[in-house]
Amino acid sequence: MTLEEYLKTVADSDIKHWQVLRTPTFLYRLQPVRSGPNRSLDFELQEHNYILSYEHDLSISLAWGLVQDKNYTDDWINKFQDKRAQTVLLDFLYNGALVFRETLVAVDGWRCILPMPAAGDSAPPFPISVFKFKLARLIHQLTGPGTNFEDYFRRAGMRPG
Repeated sequence: MTLEEYLKTVADSDIKHWQVLRTPTFLYRLQPVRSGPNRSLDFELQEHNYILSYEHDLSISLAWGLVQDKNYTDDWINKFQDKRAQTVLLDFLYNGALVFRETLVAVDGWRCILPMPAAGDSAPPFPISVFKFKLARLIHQLTGPGTNFEDYFRRAGMRPG
């Protein structure tokens, strides 16, 4: 299986073909942080919140939920009631090995998972590839709340393109 075939399989899949498993995922990273009154160096253990296993091919799985940027800001985020947004990593695993990584954005206080517009896209409408649209919608449907993905996508000023 090529990477292109793998990514197409994931993007074209249906939510009913995925098993969703919550933490612990045992996929960790240590993040250096400064804390306390003297700003001493410490380490914070972070991990993905979900493992998603594809039932039609168990060598395909996704790890989701590792926050990349806790305080993501961009003008399009202001279109939502809650201005808090975070970028979140989606890791694509093949037989447990990392083969690809995508960054998605949790917006409106994690009420929706959206694709990240391309760097340099400064004003809507933001063209989003069909792959990224399908991928963000899949993750939103599997792990997100019951909000309307398409409505958030439009309100953000995004369009498939």
